[in-house]
Amino acid sequence: MTSGIANQKINRTVIVPNLLSGTNIGTWQADYPLTGRDYEHLRNGKPITLNWANSIFLASIGIGLTLMGKFISQYKGSTVVIYHGEWTALACGLTISIILYLIGLLLPNDRKLIMKQLKNHFDSSPKKRHMVQDGEK
Repeated sequence: MTSGIANQKINRTVIVPNLLSGTNIGTWQADYPLTGRDYEHLRNGKPITLNWANSIFLASIGIGLTLMGKFISQYKGSTVVIYHGEWTALACGLTISIILYLIGLLLPNDRKLIMKQLKNHFDSSPKKRHMVQDGEK
């Protein structure tokens, strides 16, 4: 129902009932029903090979620090012997940790699965624009 105001110059206050004022435009999109189990998988869902890779890498750092100490002693003139097997152990440890890390990146795990489900949900869920009235302050 209109009040008959059209194509007129208005120079006084006109009261219009049920007019939406103080509104914002908001975007709405269906939420993802994240469960506690999903949250735990997102938080702690690293592949087991990552733990193995970290353990072997840290052991290799220990070997490397020991070799560095021996190397510095040799450089300063001490008769400390660095065996070929020590260098081989360092190289093997680093290589194995890199391989395990790469395997962990390639293998599926719960975290990757949930992240894929989240992406598919938000890619396929339509976005809708709505007028939202501001709350009272």
